[in-house]
Amino acid sequence: MNRYFLLVWFLLFSTFSFSQSFKNETIKSFIDKSIELIEVNSIHTENLENIKRELYNKSQSLNLIDEIAPLYEEVFKQLNDYHGGLKYKGKTYGWNNPNAMTNAYLKDKIKTNKNTFSKVFDKKIGYIRIIGNNDFAFKKVDSLTNDLVFHINNINSNKIKGWIIDLRLNTGGNMYPILLGLKEFIGDNIMFGGFRDAHNKSTGNWEIKEGKLLIDGIVLDRQTDLDYPIKTDIPVIILTSCYTASAGEMTAISFIGRNNVSIVGEPTANYTTAVQGFEINENAGINLSTDYVVDRNLKVYKSNILPDFEVLDGDNLEDLKNDLKIIKALELLRK
Repeated sequence: MNRYFLLVWFLLFSTFSFSQSFKNETIKSFIDKSIELIEVNSIHTENLENIKRELYNKSQSLNLIDEIAPLYEEVFKQLNDYHGGLKYKGKTYGWNNPNAMTNAYLKDKIKTNKNTFSKVFDKKIGYIRIIGNNDFAFKKVDSLTNDLVFHINNINSNKIKGWIIDLRLNTGGNMYPILLGLKEFIGDNIMFGGFRDAHNKSTGNWEIKEGKLLIDGIVLDRQTDLDYPIKTDIPVIILTSCYTASAGEMTAISFIGRNNVSIVGEPTANYTTAVQGFEINENAGINLSTDYVVDRNLKVYKSNILPDFEVLDGDNLEDLKNDLKIIKALELLRK
């Protein structure tokens, strides 16, 4: 009898908690819309009932939606989603990974190094540094790709025996121009990556067929060609840092499983999810991690990329021959 009473009390209490009146009903509508979007689209829904209950309890006496926007920092913390965030009136309310590594030297260089850079080591090893971009609206795909191909052509020749692709300053952005510029390095007639949802169902594949890059079956054309072909399975070293994130990580994943590839450097930033934005109202939208990334062997990445050869710190972009990560890369390529 007592157990029955407790069960009924709990059900009544839960119903009461979720049906409390709001001082401003538009706030409840805002919360309900955001929760619905998370439930349908996010790969992180484990704590959703608690999240909704807490939002209701904290918001019922508020007057303005402006007041609830900061509460979504806690929402994304409970979702364990630091790749997403609430966008409201030009501001982002999200959560930063508290366990993220830091590298003071590279953090400073990210602020000042804004261009692709290329050079040749030992007259036979090509080096190209690819930074992050902000082409979230897909307006710079051609220019970014052309710039990357220009730098490859600037140093490529039949003398080049190996490549270093430096993603240490690649904090993310649009991955498509990077993959389009590097497609000859990645391979041909292969599926080299893609996305999987929370139920491990495919939501898109990355492919190269007969020299064409296809993302989700859509062909991405390149305006410029390489002056010299990239030799099949030519050795490639990928350099990573704790700031290699999102598009930078997906670029690294596109090489994993290819013959003669090694990753040297630091564990990456752990933004290996696809993010999509959804509208809540005219002033607000919510960005959610909707898919995980897989490599060409269908390995799912739910955390960061670990290098094959870990080299922490020791970066020196002013004098690359004294850069510990490049020293290790050159050592591997010379073998």
